[in-house]
Amino acid sequence: MPSGPYFTRFRRGLFGPGRKGRPLKKPFRHKWIAIIAAALSLSLLAAALALVLNGTAGPLRSGWETASRPFLRLFSPLSEKVHQMETWFRGMDALRAENEALKENLAALEREAMTGKLAQQENQRLRSLLDLTASGQELTLESAWVVARTPDNWQKSVTLDKGTGSGVQAGQCVVDEHGALVGRVSQTGKTWCQVSLLTDPAFQLAGMGTHSGVLGSVEGDLGLMAAGEVKFSGLTQADPVQLGEGVVTFAARESYPSGLVVGTVTSLTDDPGGLTQSGVLTPAADLDRLGEVFIVTDFWEDK
Repeated sequence: MPSGPYFTRFRRGLFGPGRKGRPLKKPFRHKWIAIIAAALSLSLLAAALALVLNGTAGPLRSGWETASRPFLRLFSPLSEKVHQMETWFRGMDALRAENEALKENLAALEREAMTGKLAQQENQRLRSLLDLTASGQELTLESAWVVARTPDNWQKSVTLDKGTGSGVQAGQCVVDEHGALVGRVSQTGKTWCQVSLLTDPAFQLAGMGTHSGVLGSVEGDLGLMAAGEVKFSGLTQADPVQLGEGVVTFAARESYPSGLVVGTVTSLTDDPGGLTQSGVLTPAADLDRLGEVFIVTDFWEDK
């Protein structure tokens, strides 16, 4: 085998130091990258020339097609993958558009359902109001909305958006759409009024049992306020008040009418001393979910 310093440097230039018979991988890797880049460039050039020569003579065009065919075959799988990816993205765009359309349709259906529900609630409210005006009592009602509630645990009152400018005065009763008593007006302004609810400790008016005819005092009580109940006091032991009996308002020359539904007797207890007894009423109106209410600004009774 040839030897000598010149031959050693020649061999190291081919195989590298200390690696007999094994060429370096890095130079060959660069060569393959260069080959692939050259092939891609030739393929793109061939495609561009094919487009330019689309209207040229047949032999020249045929020659370019023959020369570019191997490169087009080499890169045809890549072109197919690119086409598949483009088709996939188009399909995703179509699915997104369809999803957005379905969301819009669902939102429209939900709005229609909500509109129908509100219309049904309004219909029920108007039917209840018609039943109230047809109950034999001639009442003048002023519609109002609850705009605020008392934020403490010592009283129960609400503020309405109607006042003296609408004929509202202190002492007038407030009812819900079913005619059940909500409370009485305690303070007034030109465009607002404050209403003491049944459960407020300051609330008081006369009531009468619908079955026994017993008269008593409907009063708010601090001990019953948290439970949403009302006291029916001033009853004697001989008064035949029964559990489950209804209680309505009773007025003699007062600023509120008789016959407004207050609630139902749920319990009876003896007062200290044993001479009188008191009942507990559950209000007929839902005092925790008040929205639109009606102020009885005038009434007529045939007594």
